[in-house]
Amino acid sequence: MALKTILNKQTDFTGEFPVEYAKSGLWRFNDVSVDEYGYLADSSGLDRKIELVNYLGTTASLLSGQKGRQIRININNPATEKTYLKVANDGTFFSEMGERILVGGWMIPTTYSVGNTYCPVLNTRYGPGQPIFYLSLFAGRPRIMLYNASGSLILDQTTTPPFSLINGGVYFICTVIEPNNKNAWIVLGDKTSGTSWVSPTYSFTGTLNPSCTADIIMGMHADAYWYAGRFDDWFFDMDSSLTVDDLIDYFNGSLLTNGGDMGGAVDALSVPGVVSLRETEGVYPTEGTLYTAPATCNLSGTGRVSVTSEYISGVTAVGPIETSTSDDLVHWSDWVAIALDGKLVSPNKAYIRFKVTLTTTDTSKTPRIIDIRLYDIPKSPYERIGFSRPVVLDSNGAWEAVLENAYNIVVTSEINGEDTLSFMIPYRDPKRGFIDSEKKIQIVDDIYKVRTLTDTKDSEGNLATEVYAEAEFYDLTFSVRKEEHKFDAETAEVSMAYALEGTEWSVGTVNVRTKRTWTSTEKNALSILRTVADLHGGDLVFDCPNRLVHLLTVYGTDSGALFAYKKNMKSIKRVVDTRSLVTRLYAIGSDGLTFADINGGKAYVEDYTYSSDIRISTLDCSSFTNPYQMKEYTEMRLAQYSKPNISYVLNAMDLSVLTGYEHEAWSLGDYVHVEDKDLGLSVTTRVIRREYNLQEPWNTVLELSTTLKNLGSSASQWDNVADSLEGTSMVTNNDIREMVPFNLLRNSRADDGMAYWVNSGFEVDGDNGVSGSTSFKAMGIANMTKSMAQTIYPANRSSYTLSAQIASENLEKLSSNSQVGIEVVIEYEDGTTEARFIDLY
Repeated sequence: MALKTILNKQTDFTGEFPVEYAKSGLWRFNDVSVDEYGYLADSSGLDRKIELVNYLGTTASLLSGQKGRQIRININNPATEKTYLKVANDGTFFSEMGERILVGGWMIPTTYSVGNTYCPVLNTRYGPGQPIFYLSLFAGRPRIMLYNASGSLILDQTTTPPFSLINGGVYFICTVIEPNNKNAWIVLGDKTSGTSWVSPTYSFTGTLNPSCTADIIMGMHADAYWYAGRFDDWFFDMDSSLTVDDLIDYFNGSLLTNGGDMGGAVDALSVPGVVSLRETEGVYPTEGTLYTAPATCNLSGTGRVSVTSEYISGVTAVGPIETSTSDDLVHWSDWVAIALDGKLVSPNKAYIRFKVTLTTTDTSKTPRIIDIRLYDIPKSPYERIGFSRPVVLDSNGAWEAVLENAYNIVVTSEINGEDTLSFMIPYRDPKRGFIDSEKKIQIVDDIYKVRTLTDTKDSEGNLATEVYAEAEFYDLTFSVRKEEHKFDAETAEVSMAYALEGTEWSVGTVNVRTKRTWTSTEKNALSILRTVADLHGGDLVFDCPNRLVHLLTVYGTDSGALFAYKKNMKSIKRVVDTRSLVTRLYAIGSDGLTFADINGGKAYVEDYTYSSDIRISTLDCSSFTNPYQMKEYTEMRLAQYSKPNISYVLNAMDLSVLTGYEHEAWSLGDYVHVEDKDLGLSVTTRVIRREYNLQEPWNTVLELSTTLKNLGSSASQWDNVADSLEGTSMVTNNDIREMVPFNLLRNSRADDGMAYWVNSGFEVDGDNGVSGSTSFKAMGIANMTKSMAQTIYPANRSSYTLSAQIASENLEKLSSNSQVGIEVVIEYEDGTTEARFIDLY
């Protein structure tokens, strides 16, 4: 995946003229006031300040505008106010004209300016020396005048655009002069209508004044003619690379961009390159929408959008994020939200713009956008891993070479573990030269980086290169250094976001809902992510093409694939391992913390289900500072350690590569069924590791385990409850036999009406009972929450079961915030609570 576009500059969010194209002078007029000498800043970096002349006691002022502040002059009576702007020429302004001169900006004229016969806009006819150009309005029409070294006119052209300039209209105007080609143009744009126009090409004879030392004057000529209105964002560029078409593109692209609109709800000016809600006397609005300037799109494959932001969970937020694309900056596709994983949904065109909503529920706080990135994910020449070949990518992420002659190509991947690629290629292969250290290699959608190259020569004189590469996420080991950080009852998303801060990766889908109080002492992003998976549980999944990191309760599906001897399984090995079996497990937390005080004086937990022997081990819980969470974590670890580790190693074939066997497809993390009559095996288990031979899919090694999930530090029993309820249509007889036949809920069948229930909107249905004659019923109403709740006080048990018979009729969600389900709020002995929501629709 290559970074296609990044928006992180002020002009990306405000629509102001880009500073890189205003190298000779840029006057934005964003100053709060003139300095003590009456000057306003130059943003070009040359410090060519512009002087506000004759402003005291006049209507001259800096006002809020659509691109920051604007300068207003001569509103009441230009003849008596006589205010203008002046940039003193140090003699170098026009010394190196180059191929093209640009001068222009935005203006809002008054009736005085568009109604008079002569109105100066930008002038070099006011000493010292001879002029070079003069931009003005003649009876409301743009006029360009060019001069030679003797001060004689070599071009005087008044042009008539297809629209009239009116009082209060917002216009972009620019003169383009090509001294060597002896051509000139006027570019004009009307912001209100969105209409842009380029004058005919005006050719001139003679030589443009190469030694002009005149000052630049805005809004005045000869102390007799004046401009009345506003100026904003004026620029001057010698030897410019921009053409008239580029200027039209700038105008069209700036029309919707609003981060500089000082009357709007978003602010991209207070902190350059950062967007926030706009503060007014310490108060932020509850919502604001940013429209960015257009950026390059033109993807070679699919796109993914990533927004780097700062927010407070549950208080401030950035999103939704929408995009629109165009081939000409005039006709745009409809706005459409990006997918949940960041995938670009808008059609792939030449340009893209972004619409991002910022919200807050606390008007003293604001979220912030740091940057917006568009990644280009090149489409692989292979759709399936079987029989695919390594593809070398260039520095932009585009294909560079397909290594058809590579052999011994093996991808080794493991749940919560390694992900590597190795292969051989003949040393004299013509494409060997494309392979170099740190070069990116693509296998279908996954990206690897070359770490080692080993050139070998065997006893027969054959030369070959062995390549070893690691998945792109390994680079997170070299992320910005992380300092010690404490998380106080935080979900996994918070810790993952901290780990990925300052990287090009983002947090993806996280459905592990545990909260943990712990202190991170790891120094890099990858180590922190591994720790998060260990503490919270679940499967850590790195989506390299999209630069996303997911933490899933279980990664994979029930593939339905069957492995059987003489079908697609050449050999099988079953391993029953009790070497690490533990029956008594101690835990030591931060600063020697134990849970003895809350566990009857015992600093350990025990489980003799499999063995009566006392087999002791100690768990390193140095990250934990909460004894309750540490005890839960230790119990869950012991549930894993107190049983033998049963695994299977298969040498098998991937039949899905064959026509007609596509249904036999399986992936890492999937559940598969293994049968072998001789060993008495018929078990559904999970692919936890694979060594996939791309060239010889029939020679693939799988490691399977009956451990259905990595319990890690994670998964509380409540996670398991949610997992089992979601997507389950019925309770099996075996489940019922193992239930404890005691219901802690009172009046669970509505036999006694609504007794024992705190009710809001439910009623008793006397006609549709299941185990009795009655049940509870609620009719949904838009924008209303209906609930019934009951508090129970159970004895301490190792697990609890939730069961309910649920029926629905014409159930429909009216918004993305709608929910139907069961919420369980657990209160611990220390008074802390933890909520679990089981979504039933």
